[in-house]
Amino acid sequence: MAIAVRHKEGQREAVLEFPPGRQPRYGAPQLQSSQIAPDLVAKAIASAIVAGWEPQSRGKTVAIVVDATGG
Repeated sequence: MAIAVRHKEGQREAVLEFPPGRQPRYGAPQLQSSQIAPDLVAKAIASAIVAGWEPQSRGKTVAIVVDATGG
């Protein structure tokens, strides 16, 4: 699962890649990005900033791989 984030006043996007979760059983629908906990997304954004993502800068989209805890 990956989600793209951008600061509302920024120009540079970051793609946060989460590890794959449990596989759905018997044709159950895949996890949607709206089902990811907001606190997990907040931790992942903080980790992306620590890793060097600068949302106010210009440049290519940055891909950040985070663990299951958003770190």
